[in-house]
Amino acid sequence: MKIGILTFHHTTNYGATMQTYALYSFLKKQGHDAEIIDYQPKSAADYYRSKIIYPLNTKSKKKALKNFTGNLIPGFKKYISMKAFLNKNLKISSPRKIHTGSALRAALEASKYNAVICGSDQIWCIDSIRGFDKAYFLDFFKKGIGIKKISYAASFGPTADLREHAETIYSLIKQFDAVSVRDSNSFQLVHSEFKEVEKVLDPTFLIGFDEFLDSRPISKSPYLLLYIDHSLKKEESQFIKDLAKKKGLTIIAIGEPHHDPYKTAQKYLMHVSPREWLNYFNQASYVVTNLYHGTIFSIKFQKEFTSLARETKRNKTPDLLGRIGLNHRLLENVELNTLGKQAEPIDYGNVNRILAEEISDSSLFLINALKS
Repeated sequence: MKIGILTFHHTTNYGATMQTYALYSFLKKQGHDAEIIDYQPKSAADYYRSKIIYPLNTKSKKKALKNFTGNLIPGFKKYISMKAFLNKNLKISSPRKIHTGSALRAALEASKYNAVICGSDQIWCIDSIRGFDKAYFLDFFKKGIGIKKISYAASFGPTADLREHAETIYSLIKQFDAVSVRDSNSFQLVHSEFKEVEKVLDPTFLIGFDEFLDSRPISKSPYLLLYIDHSLKKEESQFIKDLAKKKGLTIIAIGEPHHDPYKTAQKYLMHVSPREWLNYFNQASYVVTNLYHGTIFSIKFQKEFTSLARETKRNKTPDLLGRIGLNHRLLENVELNTLGKQAEPIDYGNVNRILAEEISDSSLFLINALKS
């Protein structure tokens, strides 16, 4: 079966890249001819470009040079490594990027897809940089033309109220042949109108990523991996330093320089490749993250970890941790006994039993949706 995947693939975000690869890889292993539909709406493309090219508007030549070498060059290297990973490991639909709905319709006519899957990630979030984009609800083709409409682990993200878009969204979802979402908030929003919706795991849980894992040590000494978005609170920064000291670990951070105002890490890496990113997670002794996929890969690689609570992740990370019995690894406030609690080892025996059942159910959803 020929399958088109519509998702957030053209980003500088490691989690988005990994979920794209995971869904594609799972479908390929099932024997399907899968490819990524190269849809890149202008609003998103401009945003990710701005993440690469930081403003250099300073009168100081010294500061301009520092910004250039410290931000632009690493940002561009990160962009290139992301693009190289996708081009090497995935099949992209067309040599030309698709920027509009009309171009999507034209591409679909030439594709001869048997099915189109939208997902995973926050593709249904109407409060993002993309706004309400009907393309991610597969509005560019009608039901009944011989192409299955399927969502896999789609998410509304922090969107809790569909507002004036509710009627349009529900009418589009009702045209789907099979619907699945990845969190309780998204489930509640859809279930009120589409009773057959299923709740599944993020596609990164469906594959092992073993082909990218190296036996060669990525660091000379044991380390705590810090993977954060935006800033750390001062008390969080101190907690991380105390935890690393207690466990005798170096702190290595992956992210962007302006995201760590308290200089928590001894080593800061901005432009690691997706393969290196996976290996830093796989070889870490401990992980502290405030990102959804940072939490997922900590769990996948059976790491001791702390997930810092963030309002923007309220519908994702707590939901996942609650499903697999790891609520205690979500840190909302640093208190006197926090260090002792977070330093305790995780019993992955029960976690793995729950995950095995959920992975089986999630896999079957996709297999059956394409078969039926």
